[in-house]
Amino acid sequence: MLKKGRIAFASTFLMLVALVVAACGSSGSTGGTGTPTTGGNNANGYKYTTPTSKGGTILMSDWEFPTSTNPWFNTSVVGVEVADGLYGSPYAVTSDGKFLPDELTEIPTQANGDVSADGLTVTMKLNPNLKWSDGQALTSADFVYWWKTLLDPATAAASTYGYDPSTGYIASMTAPDPQTVVIKYSQVFSSYIYFLPLAAPQHAWGTIANKDLMNTQDVNLTPKVTSGPFIVQDYASGQSFTLVPNPNYVSTSLHATTLDKLVFKGYASKDALIAGYQAGETDHAEDFTIGDLQKLNGLPGLHIAPAIGYEHVDPNLQNPVLQDINVRKAIEQGIDRCSLIQGLLHEQCSALIVDELEPPPHPDSDPSIKELPFSVSAAKADMQAAGWDCSSDPCMKSGAAFPTLNLVTTSGNALRLNTVQLIQQDLKAVGIPVNIDGQQYPAGTLFGDYASGGILAQGKFDLALFAYVEGLDSLGNLSSFASSQIPTAANPSGGNFSRVNDPKVDQFLKDGAATIDVAKRSALFKAMQKYLVEQVYSIPLYLRSNITLTDSKVGNYFDNPTSAGNQWNDGEWFVKSSS
Repeated sequence: MLKKGRIAFASTFLMLVALVVAACGSSGSTGGTGTPTTGGNNANGYKYTTPTSKGGTILMSDWEFPTSTNPWFNTSVVGVEVADGLYGSPYAVTSDGKFLPDELTEIPTQANGDVSADGLTVTMKLNPNLKWSDGQALTSADFVYWWKTLLDPATAAASTYGYDPSTGYIASMTAPDPQTVVIKYSQVFSSYIYFLPLAAPQHAWGTIANKDLMNTQDVNLTPKVTSGPFIVQDYASGQSFTLVPNPNYVSTSLHATTLDKLVFKGYASKDALIAGYQAGETDHAEDFTIGDLQKLNGLPGLHIAPAIGYEHVDPNLQNPVLQDINVRKAIEQGIDRCSLIQGLLHEQCSALIVDELEPPPHPDSDPSIKELPFSVSAAKADMQAAGWDCSSDPCMKSGAAFPTLNLVTTSGNALRLNTVQLIQQDLKAVGIPVNIDGQQYPAGTLFGDYASGGILAQGKFDLALFAYVEGLDSLGNLSSFASSQIPTAANPSGGNFSRVNDPKVDQFLKDGAATIDVAKRSALFKAMQKYLVEQVYSIPLYLRSNITLTDSKVGNYFDNPTSAGNQWNDGEWFVKSSS
């Protein structure tokens, strides 16, 4: 789980073949000869413009700073913002949710023969011209190395979901020749595309013990060997990354950068970030919410785009009182979401309220799913069904007061602080005491894994407020409710912070992984969402928008509503010529 939610570092199986084929066709490939040189409104699904100028610097910023840029270890979206420029991927997800081959020559499908008829073998065909930034060949062995290292417990990777035998059914991964990776599955895995392996430079990192990779800065944060459009030229701790062109960059679909530099600059707060943008210190600023719009309205370059994401409250089911569904229902009905939206976000409730766990424009969105409506009386009735008398504040049972619930969230976010204050007031009206004092944490602390003492991972909370930003794969998104993902000392990278341990949920995920038919798979995940909402395993509050400040001089910038992020094609950004 990340700062903004569920981020897919990879990319669906037979049931998504039709989508992938329709999205990519054959037009995204240049036959393995390097990067395309043609521009215009092409069939790749986005309107790439041939740069009108070469050189120059673009500065991009967030109000947090990465602690990792490595897909093995990164646990924050801000890390992805930098990593997108440093590492290639088997494919890219465009701004309109389509798939383009990046390091592959084509997207593996049954139609092109890269997926076997029985669905148990997937073949990745690599662009033969791929190189690492130091000039060494990037080969299939680097993908196998990445996968094996990921699964080694000594590596302590942030997540192995989808890649290990228990969740992804991968039986083996081999490199029969330098340009071919063959993945064998023990069972049909419908989300295979989203979990294709990435590549890591075995020649540069293979001599480092896996247990030391996380603590090696040249691996975890400032890699000297990269595969993306940029390399790290300079790094100032807690302040900036200066990226310059990778002279050996090759992609099947994306274009080589024409910039001299791409600089990431971190700010200490949103206010400082906004002031920096107004002062011309940065050209692209992001990680804003609807609650920031009062400060952003009127600024040049304001982008408000759809996003598959939402803010939510999750209960910690290891707390005995929260194991009672009636208590969870009372909490859900006790939160006045419309007042929150209207009072803090200054928007109509109908515009932002969300009830489902895969909100639009996700293909598995289901508007028929509804949470229980706000009602203090109904909440008190649910508490009574759980044995609590809420005629006084707090609710009582057998002479004992209802225990105070600690509600945690990120620090440095005024909207979230205001939100938890309103939730505290709302639940007090029911008779449920909530503590928010000292419960705001830096993102790295809140979302850190179990081994690093992460608040969510170690279960040091009762309720948690944060956001999910979704990818296109419901299996990957909803896997955070799998019992196998409950974080423990033995499973430090698990992302099931709520500690949901429900055989019906696990069965939904198992069936979804093996369901090939597009319509049946979508119906299954809609049913799963309905069940999760009925069980109140998560309480969606409101939709998030993808809000950025992007100077008009930045060419080829395309807002991306998925967890691929707005930097998905930052190697194609350029400085527009002055008119």
